[in-house]
Amino acid sequence: MNDLRAFYGPNAGYVLELYDRYRDDPAAVDAETRSFFDEINPASLNGVAVSTASRPATQPSTEATADVPGIVAAALLTRAIREFGFLDVQLSPLGDKPHGAPELDPTWHGTTAENLSTLPATAVPSPVAAGAANAAEAIERLRAIYCDAIGYDFDHVQIAEERAWLGDAVECSRFAQPMGAEAKRKMLARLTDVEGFETFLHQTYLGQKRFSIEGTDALVPMLDQIIQGAAAGGTREIVMGMAHRGRLNVLTHILGKSYAAILTAFEGGQRRAGTAASDSSDDGVTGDVKYHLGARLARTADGNVVSVPLVLAPNPSHLEFVNPVVEGMARASQDTRDAPGAPTQDTTASLAIVLHGDAAFPGQGIVAETLNLSGLPGYRVGGTIHIIVNNQIGFTTDIRDARSTLFAGDLAKGFEIPIVHVNADDPEACMIAARLAIAYRAKFGKDFLIDLVGYRRWGHNEGDEPAFTQPRMYAVITKHPTVRALWAKQLVDE
Repeated sequence: MNDLRAFYGPNAGYVLELYDRYRDDPAAVDAETRSFFDEINPASLNGVAVSTASRPATQPSTEATADVPGIVAAALLTRAIREFGFLDVQLSPLGDKPHGAPELDPTWHGTTAENLSTLPATAVPSPVAAGAANAAEAIERLRAIYCDAIGYDFDHVQIAEERAWLGDAVECSRFAQPMGAEAKRKMLARLTDVEGFETFLHQTYLGQKRFSIEGTDALVPMLDQIIQGAAAGGTREIVMGMAHRGRLNVLTHILGKSYAAILTAFEGGQRRAGTAASDSSDDGVTGDVKYHLGARLARTADGNVVSVPLVLAPNPSHLEFVNPVVEGMARASQDTRDAPGAPTQDTTASLAIVLHGDAAFPGQGIVAETLNLSGLPGYRVGGTIHIIVNNQIGFTTDIRDARSTLFAGDLAKGFEIPIVHVNADDPEACMIAARLAIAYRAKFGKDFLIDLVGYRRWGHNEGDEPAFTQPRMYAVITKHPTVRALWAKQLVDE
């Protein structure tokens, strides 16, 4: 019992429980445990701890006593950072204060930063402890992962293997490779394409509905990353579904629909007599609006000679109605009919990507209905990647009046779907989230959710004046620089 390595990591909470029992009644613990606690110098319980982890297990500690409560407190703080760290991340580009959690304070666990500095780094059961001078430094490294730029929210995942894989991927920075200079320039070019398109439409067709992407511009490079990752993993078709927010930009920059085709729709070319320009489709026959229409494209993945067909399903004004349609399209394309007999399913054949609104995801029952089908034998598609395009408002409804949960994606927790929250003004964090999503789906064949927290630069549509209903919010948005401007400034500063 003199070797403290057995008390680190998952066992720490159990040790604390045993120690509490021992203090109340020494006879309440077994003889070996009682003997160990008897040997501890009482003065050391609030003093310095010296690690014995480097000693062979057969050698007793003769140089120092162990601060068992301190070690346990460090382990509990480590767990709290993993579980609640996302609550301390600055997710809103508008500067709204994070919710925070008292469990992230060392004093909640009966310790302080000073006490942690007296403990060995191995008291923090995490890969980040390697090379740290002490537990305090290891804790700060852990905070930099869980409480800084990305909100990792997957403690609700009950399968230990999946939870361990996610934690290891995050703490080993497996998908957080720094962007090189060329990648950063490409990101700037992509954001320029996205913003320039919206700016041109806004200035040329003032007041016409387009449901712009502005405020969540990073969605486009995120989709680039997911598509490239899926293609590299052998996916042969990608089926997408989304509502109207940002749809024209996705049609242009992801599906390859030409600027000429988009502008023709705004101009009302070929429309039937009596049909408003803003309500005309490309062919002038359907009468459907341009931001409901679908598209199809064969896109070449970086570094591969194969092309990956992309399909964006048409979608009505019932925002989430397309979800089961997309899942059905993906499921159908996964059937292999080359051999005689019943078709076999190949879940790597296609990938479903569904984009949601932050008000619609918790607000429309079809979302829960579709998620409920996702794990059933007849409906599995090997995992769907969900992205909530979160502009923190539903038409004119504030968050506090729109849902009963803290986050827009909390519904997904009931289906044990890992969630990553990212600030839409941080393109690098968005790329990390996208890489993690596609890797998790490839590994476990299950759904993954990205909560892209941004804002809506204009009204619900461009004919609305949002300052009438959200004056404070839009006073901030009006002065807030675009993500392209922020990214360009960062590159100049570097």
